[in-house]
Amino acid sequence: MRKNDRISACGRTINYEIIYSKKRKKAAILVRPDMKVEFRAPQGLSADTIRGMVEGKARWIFKKLEWFEENKLPDQKKQYCEGEIYLYLGREYPLRITLTNNVKRPLAFFKDSELMVEIPENTSEDQVSFPVKKAVWNFYSKCAEEEVEKLLKIYSKKLEVTTPVFKVKHQNKRWGSCSAKNILRINFQLIMAPPRQLEYVVVHELCHIKEKNHSARFWKLVRELMPDYEEHRNNLKKEGWKYVL
Repeated sequence: MRKNDRISACGRTINYEIIYSKKRKKAAILVRPDMKVEFRAPQGLSADTIRGMVEGKARWIFKKLEWFEENKLPDQKKQYCEGEIYLYLGREYPLRITLTNNVKRPLAFFKDSELMVEIPENTSEDQVSFPVKKAVWNFYSKCAEEEVEKLLKIYSKKLEVTTPVFKVKHQNKRWGSCSAKNILRINFQLIMAPPRQLEYVVVHELCHIKEKNHSARFWKLVRELMPDYEEHRNNLKKEGWKYVL
Protein backbone atom coordinates (compact mmCIF):
# COMPACT_ATOMS: atom_id res chain seq x y z
CA MET A 1 0.00 0.00 0.00
CA ARG A 2 1.23 3.51 -0.86
CA LYS A 3 0.29 6.88 0.56
CA ASN A 4 1.57 10.43 0.04
CA ASP A 5 2.20 12.86 2.90
CA ARG A 6 4.26 15.95 3.71
CA ILE A 7 5.78 17.81 6.63
CA SER A 8 7.26 21.27 7.19
CA ALA A 9 10.73 21.48 8.72
CA CYS A 10 13.57 24.01 8.72
CA GLY A 11 11.34 26.44 6.87
CA ARG A 12 10.88 24.02 3.97
CA THR A 13 8.49 21.25 2.93
CA ILE A 14 9.32 17.58 2.51
CA ASN A 15 6.95 15.63 0.27
CA TYR A 16 7.29 11.88 0.73
CA GLU A 17 5.64 8.64 -0.23
CA ILE A 18 4.87 6.03 2.42
CA ILE A 19 5.28 2.47 1.17
CA TYR A 20 3.88 -0.16 3.53
CA SER A 21 5.13 -3.74 3.41
CA LYS A 22 4.04 -6.80 5.39
CA LYS A 23 7.57 -8.20 5.12
CA ARG A 24 9.34 -5.12 6.48
CA LYS A 25 10.24 -5.15 10.19
CA LYS A 26 12.09 -1.83 10.45
CA ALA A 27 11.25 1.58 9.00
CA ALA A 28 13.64 3.20 6.55
CA ILE A 29 13.87 6.54 4.73
CA LEU A 30 15.19 6.56 1.18
CA VAL A 31 16.14 9.70 -0.75
CA ARG A 32 16.24 8.84 -4.46
CA PRO A 33 18.45 10.41 -7.15
CA ASP A 34 15.27 11.64 -8.88
CA MET A 35 14.66 13.83 -5.78
CA LYS A 36 11.82 11.69 -4.46
CA VAL A 37 11.65 10.75 -0.77
CA GLU A 38 10.28 7.35 0.24
CA PHE A 39 9.40 6.15 3.72
CA ARG A 40 9.36 2.36 3.77
CA ALA A 41 7.24 1.26 6.68
CA PRO A 42 6.11 -1.94 8.38
CA GLN A 43 2.37 -2.58 8.36
CA GLY A 44 0.54 -0.74 11.14
CA LEU A 45 2.95 2.16 11.61
CA SER A 46 0.76 5.25 12.02
CA ALA A 47 1.02 8.37 9.85
CA ASP A 48 1.71 10.48 12.96
CA THR A 49 4.63 8.26 13.98
CA ILE A 50 6.01 8.43 10.47
CA ARG A 51 5.74 12.24 10.42
CA GLY A 52 7.73 12.39 13.64
CA MET A 53 10.42 10.14 12.21
CA VAL A 54 10.65 12.21 9.01
CA GLU A 55 10.91 15.41 11.06
CA GLY A 56 13.74 13.85 13.08
CA LYS A 57 15.65 13.13 9.86
CA ALA A 58 14.75 16.40 8.11
CA ARG A 59 18.27 17.86 8.06
CA TRP A 60 19.70 14.63 6.71
CA ILE A 61 16.98 14.50 4.02
CA PHE A 62 17.68 18.08 2.91
CA LYS A 63 21.41 17.39 2.73
CA LYS A 64 20.77 14.35 0.52
CA LEU A 65 18.39 16.30 -1.72
CA GLU A 66 20.92 19.12 -2.06
CA TRP A 67 23.68 16.64 -2.95
CA PHE A 68 21.55 15.01 -5.65
CA GLU A 69 20.61 18.44 -7.00
CA GLU A 70 24.28 19.46 -7.24
CA ASN A 71 25.30 16.14 -8.79
CA LYS A 72 22.29 15.66 -11.02
CA LEU A 73 22.89 13.16 -13.79
CA PRO A 74 21.90 13.95 -17.35
CA ASP A 75 18.50 12.80 -18.57
CA GLN A 76 19.03 9.46 -20.27
CA LYS A 77 15.58 9.05 -21.82
CA LYS A 78 15.93 8.36 -25.50
CA GLN A 79 14.66 10.55 -28.34
CA TYR A 80 14.74 7.66 -30.88
CA CYS A 81 16.49 9.71 -33.50
CA GLU A 82 19.20 8.94 -36.07
CA GLY A 83 22.70 8.59 -34.63
CA GLU A 84 21.62 8.33 -30.98
CA ILE A 85 23.76 5.88 -28.97
CA TYR A 86 22.19 2.76 -27.45
CA LEU A 87 23.76 0.35 -24.98
CA TYR A 88 23.42 -3.40 -25.42
CA LEU A 89 25.19 -5.78 -23.01
CA GLY A 90 27.55 -2.94 -22.13
CA ARG A 91 28.52 -2.01 -25.71
CA GLU A 92 27.50 1.13 -27.59
CA TYR A 93 25.59 1.05 -30.88
CA PRO A 94 24.52 4.09 -32.92
CA LEU A 95 20.91 4.07 -34.12
CA ARG A 96 20.31 3.90 -37.86
CA ILE A 97 16.74 4.43 -39.13
CA THR A 98 15.58 3.28 -42.55
CA LEU A 99 12.20 3.90 -44.18
CA THR A 100 11.36 1.04 -46.50
CA ASN A 101 8.41 -0.58 -48.25
CA ASN A 102 9.81 -4.02 -47.30
CA VAL A 103 8.25 -4.02 -43.82
CA LYS A 104 4.66 -3.67 -42.63
CA ARG A 105 5.59 -3.08 -39.01
CA PRO A 106 8.68 -1.59 -37.27
CA LEU A 107 11.62 -3.95 -37.00
CA ALA A 108 14.89 -3.59 -35.03
CA PHE A 109 18.09 -5.63 -35.32
CA PHE A 110 21.88 -5.30 -35.17
CA LYS A 111 23.94 -4.96 -38.32
CA ASP A 112 27.55 -3.83 -38.83
CA SER A 113 27.91 -2.56 -35.24
CA GLU A 114 24.75 -0.45 -35.54
CA LEU A 115 21.24 -0.75 -34.10
CA MET A 116 19.13 -0.79 -37.24
CA VAL A 117 15.43 0.07 -37.26
CA GLU A 118 13.30 -0.33 -40.35
CA ILE A 119 9.90 1.33 -40.45
CA PRO A 120 7.22 1.53 -43.17
CA GLU A 121 8.03 4.02 -45.89
CA ASN A 122 4.71 5.85 -45.54
CA THR A 123 5.49 6.94 -41.93
CA SER A 124 5.31 10.73 -41.68
CA GLU A 125 8.47 12.52 -40.56
CA ASP A 126 6.96 13.88 -37.36
CA GLN A 127 5.79 10.38 -36.33
CA VAL A 128 9.05 8.47 -36.87
CA SER A 129 10.09 8.30 -33.20
CA PHE A 130 6.97 6.36 -32.16
CA PRO A 131 7.47 3.24 -34.34
CA VAL A 132 11.22 3.39 -33.71
CA LYS A 133 10.63 3.28 -29.94
CA LYS A 134 8.18 0.39 -30.33
CA ALA A 135 10.67 -1.57 -32.44
CA VAL A 136 13.55 -1.01 -30.02
CA TRP A 137 11.49 -1.94 -26.95
CA ASN A 138 10.17 -5.11 -28.59
CA PHE A 139 13.64 -6.11 -29.79
CA TYR A 140 15.32 -5.44 -26.43
CA SER A 141 12.55 -7.28 -24.58
CA LYS A 142 12.94 -10.34 -26.79
CA CYS A 143 16.74 -10.30 -26.39
CA ALA A 144 16.39 -9.90 -22.61
CA GLU A 145 14.03 -12.89 -22.44
CA GLU A 146 16.56 -15.04 -24.27
CA GLU A 147 19.46 -13.98 -22.04
CA VAL A 148 17.50 -14.38 -18.81
CA GLU A 149 16.23 -17.81 -19.84
CA LYS A 150 19.80 -19.00 -20.52
CA LEU A 151 21.01 -17.71 -17.16
CA LEU A 152 18.10 -19.22 -15.24
CA LYS A 153 18.70 -22.66 -16.73
CA ILE A 154 22.37 -22.52 -15.71
CA TYR A 155 21.86 -21.21 -12.19
CA SER A 156 18.69 -23.16 -11.37
CA LYS A 157 20.70 -26.32 -11.89
CA LYS A 158 23.48 -25.03 -9.64
CA LEU A 159 20.97 -24.01 -6.96
CA GLU A 160 19.14 -27.33 -7.36
CA VAL A 161 15.73 -25.78 -7.95
CA THR A 162 13.25 -26.09 -10.81
CA THR A 163 13.76 -23.36 -13.39
CA PRO A 164 11.13 -20.80 -12.36
CA VAL A 165 8.53 -19.01 -14.41
CA PHE A 166 9.82 -15.55 -15.26
CA LYS A 167 8.62 -12.37 -16.91
CA VAL A 168 10.73 -9.71 -18.56
CA LYS A 169 9.05 -6.32 -18.27
CA HIS A 170 9.59 -2.62 -17.74
CA GLN A 171 9.87 -1.64 -14.07
CA ASN A 172 10.43 1.94 -12.96
CA LYS A 173 12.06 1.40 -9.60
CA ARG A 174 13.58 -2.05 -9.47
CA TRP A 175 15.78 -4.33 -11.50
CA GLY A 176 14.06 -7.51 -10.43
CA SER A 177 11.70 -9.20 -8.00
CA CYS A 178 10.58 -12.65 -6.85
CA SER A 179 6.95 -13.18 -5.88
CA ALA A 180 5.62 -15.38 -3.08
CA LYS A 181 4.80 -17.93 -5.81
CA ASN A 182 8.40 -17.81 -7.07
CA ILE A 183 7.60 -15.94 -10.26
CA LEU A 184 10.63 -13.85 -11.22
CA ARG A 185 10.35 -10.44 -12.86
CA ILE A 186 13.41 -8.93 -14.50
CA ASN A 187 13.61 -5.39 -15.87
CA PHE A 188 14.22 -5.74 -19.61
CA GLN A 189 16.37 -2.59 -19.64
CA LEU A 190 19.08 -4.65 -17.93
CA ILE A 191 19.92 -5.92 -21.41
CA MET A 192 21.76 -2.60 -21.73
CA ALA A 193 24.10 -3.49 -18.85
CA PRO A 194 27.33 -5.51 -19.09
CA PRO A 195 26.51 -9.25 -18.95
CA ARG A 196 27.75 -9.78 -15.39
CA GLN A 197 25.45 -7.09 -14.02
CA LEU A 198 22.45 -8.76 -15.63
CA GLU A 199 23.74 -12.09 -14.35
CA TYR A 200 23.94 -10.70 -10.79
CA VAL A 201 20.28 -9.61 -10.82
CA VAL A 202 19.15 -13.00 -12.13
CA VAL A 203 21.18 -14.81 -9.45
CA HIS A 204 19.88 -12.43 -6.75
CA GLU A 205 16.23 -13.03 -7.60
CA LEU A 206 16.71 -16.76 -8.10
CA CYS A 207 18.17 -17.08 -4.59
CA HIS A 208 14.94 -15.59 -3.21
CA ILE A 209 13.26 -18.87 -4.12
CA LYS A 210 15.10 -20.39 -1.16
CA GLU A 211 15.45 -17.29 1.04
CA LYS A 212 12.70 -14.67 0.79
CA ASN A 213 14.54 -11.98 2.75
CA HIS A 214 18.04 -10.50 2.67
CA SER A 215 19.37 -12.52 5.59
CA ALA A 216 22.93 -13.75 6.00
CA ARG A 217 21.77 -17.10 4.58
CA PHE A 218 20.50 -15.33 1.47
CA TRP A 219 23.79 -13.53 0.77
CA LYS A 220 25.67 -16.78 1.43
CA LEU A 221 23.64 -18.41 -1.35
CA VAL A 222 24.34 -15.52 -3.72
CA ARG A 223 28.06 -15.72 -2.97
CA GLU A 224 28.13 -19.48 -3.53
CA LEU A 225 26.65 -19.00 -7.01
CA MET A 226 28.54 -15.81 -7.86
CA PRO A 227 31.62 -15.28 -5.66
CA ASP A 228 32.33 -11.81 -7.11
CA TYR A 229 28.70 -10.60 -6.94
CA GLU A 230 29.60 -7.54 -4.82
CA GLU A 231 31.70 -6.07 -7.64
CA HIS A 232 28.82 -6.34 -10.12
CA ARG A 233 26.24 -5.21 -7.57
CA ASN A 234 28.28 -2.07 -6.87
CA ASN A 235 28.84 -1.41 -10.57
CA LEU A 236 25.09 -1.68 -11.17
CA LYS A 237 24.46 0.88 -8.43
CA LYS A 238 26.97 3.26 -10.01
CA GLU A 239 26.02 2.76 -13.65
CA GLY A 240 22.34 1.82 -13.51
CA TRP A 241 21.23 5.40 -14.26
CA LYS A 242 22.43 4.83 -17.84
CA TYR A 243 20.14 1.88 -18.53
CA VAL A 244 17.08 3.85 -19.58
CA LEU A 245 15.08 3.62 -22.80
